[in-house]
Amino acid sequence: MSRIDLDSFFKYTRATSAWQDADPSELLDSGIGFAQLGSAGKDRVRLVAERLAALDAQQSRSVHDCAARTLDDALDTAFENGWQPTELVHVTLQCAGGDGIVVIVEAIGAHTARSSAERLAPDSWRDQLSELRVDSAGGTTAERLQRWRSYNRRSSAQSWYTLLLVLGCSTWLLPLEKLLPPPARWTSQSAATGPRRATDSKMLGRIRGLLAKAESTQFPAEAEALSAKAQDLMTRYAIDSALLDVGNPRSLIDDVVTRRIMVSNPYSKAKLLLLHCVCHANGARTLWKKKYLLASIIGMPVDLDLCELLYTSLLVQATRALDEVADSPAARTRSFRNAFLIAYAHRIGERLTEARDRATAAATRQHGSALVPIMAERTDAVDRAFAARHPTTRTIRFSSDNTAGSHAGRAAAERADLTGGRERIDKSDLAS
Repeated sequence: MSRIDLDSFFKYTRATSAWQDADPSELLDSGIGFAQLGSAGKDRVRLVAERLAALDAQQSRSVHDCAARTLDDALDTAFENGWQPTELVHVTLQCAGGDGIVVIVEAIGAHTARSSAERLAPDSWRDQLSELRVDSAGGTTAERLQRWRSYNRRSSAQSWYTLLLVLGCSTWLLPLEKLLPPPARWTSQSAATGPRRATDSKMLGRIRGLLAKAESTQFPAEAEALSAKAQDLMTRYAIDSALLDVGNPRSLIDDVVTRRIMVSNPYSKAKLLLLHCVCHANGARTLWKKKYLLASIIGMPVDLDLCELLYTSLLVQATRALDEVADSPAARTRSFRNAFLIAYAHRIGERLTEARDRATAAATRQHGSALVPIMAERTDAVDRAFAARHPTTRTIRFSSDNTAGSHAGRAAAERADLTGGRERIDKSDLAS
């Protein structure tokens, strides 16, 4: 469905019942238009779905095939406009729920087959397909959707409702920054292309293993030891990377990369604040796409590795700490939990800044005063790259009015393990 003036469309359809008497293809377009209105149009999406479910077999097959073609076109456009498979699934979950995920993954499977993604797509793209368990051998989108409607144990009207929500979401996606070559640019050489990952897979595996153990153990001393080891590994790599880059003839701005992080509801804004605090303390910048619950982080690859690992670990700890204090009705309210997470993020940011200052001082003693301008140049390169790529941004403000939640959140942040942070840099560690 092409872009339309949805406000005018909604006013027209609210004032007339013409859409109720439309032919099947026009009825489908009406349902997609209502779905694009979000919650304001969901009641009418249900009405359209009921009418589509009442069509005779021949009409139903025709409009079903039209829906499949529309979904194929929407995916082709979205992927050419910078969207990636996991991001598309993420935004579909917000619009159409768990049933919608099944639909979009099936459509991604059909796209995978017709684009030869398993052979031509960049490594990161293929990793996402594997994570989503995409099956490229399931036939066309029309065939996949027909099977889905037969086995999903939903009524015909409910199946149409889900499909219309997915179509409404996928046909109204704005372009994103292209972080990977889009399918139209894939070649036999593109499979190994994509953003450079700063840390080798072996080291990332070791760090992830340490973080997983630190998050799961019930013994603070063990968690602290595991955290310290993870911190040492990332710190050593980050400092070495900065020193090696000194001899790199490339401009530091050329090394600044962007990655996108999916931030889930509920309390997405508070989770974004935690990500921002982690990035700010580690030389990276953050950009929020509120409409899609996507955050872009911009920085040097090694710093973004650290930010991703640290954010994930701290979010796990925050969730666990929040569950532990939610032992009263007051602590289970939305205002308490939001205040808890905001305060947690603020205090984590303070602790990370303190850790960064200690790490800078220790590294300077180890490597000499020349390290300070080296790190400052990297920060300046990130700031200039961010300003060039995103010249029009505005600051988001965070606030909460639940004092008990704020106190509990700060207390939890005091106990959190800053896994992956840049602490404990000393001569013996770096020499080992």
